[in-house]
Amino acid sequence: MINLDADKLSVTEINRALREAAQAGEEVEVLNPRARHHLGVGILRALQMTVRGSAGYFCGCLNENVKLRVEGSVGWFAADNMMSGEFIVERNAGSCAAPGMRGGNLVVKGNMGSRPGQVMKGGTIIVGQNSGFMTGFMMINGTIVVLGNAGDLVGHYMVGGTIYAGGQVESLGVDVQEAVYTAEDDCYLSELLHCYGLEKPPAFRKFVSAQKHHRYGKRVYEGE
Repeated sequence: MINLDADKLSVTEINRALREAAQAGEEVEVLNPRARHHLGVGILRALQMTVRGSAGYFCGCLNENVKLRVEGSVGWFAADNMMSGEFIVERNAGSCAAPGMRGGNLVVKGNMGSRPGQVMKGGTIIVGQNSGFMTGFMMINGTIVVLGNAGDLVGHYMVGGTIYAGGQVESLGVDVQEAVYTAEDDCYLSELLHCYGLEKPPAFRKFVSAQKHHRYGKRVYEGE
């Protein structure tokens, strides 16, 4: 186990040490993070790391095969372009979590701000409590699971993927429709949530792209 004290190291030094630890197959703890920005980014080898506190903006971004756990909260743009692995946040996440996400699981056990999963291309986001407005904004693929309430404009302009909400949905975005929640959906979510010790709500609603706004396979302008 390697301990990195953020009080004594710059963010550049911490991230360099994380990449070296990944190469050596070591497990890492980051101590005294004090919501520092850009912690744990650009790691392309398997690594298990724990942040003993809260992290700031752009935590756990551009990573592949990393298992990251943050004991506190994270700021904006957590898991930006995450490619694979697992990212668990014990408390809350700021806005724009997992933009452009391509794979892996992001699990935020508390609340999540606006626009989680914006333009995500794969992977899974789990929100243990409530999410803000435009959840799944322009998402292309992947899955978002909100155990609590979702805000306004859920799935706004989504192209593909699936959004599940266990609480109230204030409004749907453009080109979003509710789909039938099946027994297969229920089995999938039960197993997924069990893996993270999260309790499944009494009922889920399922939302997908209506695929009307973008006129799939059709000409956009009349007379073409």
